[in-house]
Amino acid sequence: MCPCCGEGGAARVLVLWLDLLRRAWGAPVAVNSGWRCRPHNLEVGGSRTSRHLIGCAADIRLIRAAGEKNPRNGAEWPEFAALAARLCRLPGWEFRLYDSFIHVAAPREEAERPWNGDPIVI
Repeated sequence: MCPCCGEGGAARVLVLWLDLLRRAWGAPVAVNSGWRCRPHNLEVGGSRTSRHLIGCAADIRLIRAAGEKNPRNGAEWPEFAALAARLCRLPGWEFRLYDSFIHVAAPREEAERPWNGDPIVI
């Protein structure tokens, strides 16, 4: 949900992907940003065509250990980023590595299949 207005949702396949990443990593993964309304997207410098606007993108990070300032400084960051990149090798997916987070996005057409909160069974 958008932090400024509380609106939004996520594409079902994005939620599935995030759960697969969490399972493969073996630990929780934090979502910094998911769905964004247009004003919030502009405020954070997002693209006018951002997949965050339709629930198909998430910015993720490792959960910081106590006292850790930047999760990318940790020894696990390269391994985590490589795993996320491998899982994004699907047609139409985006993967972008930033200093303190990773942007992943499902294909735009997946916005037509929103997640309704029900369990996703693999």
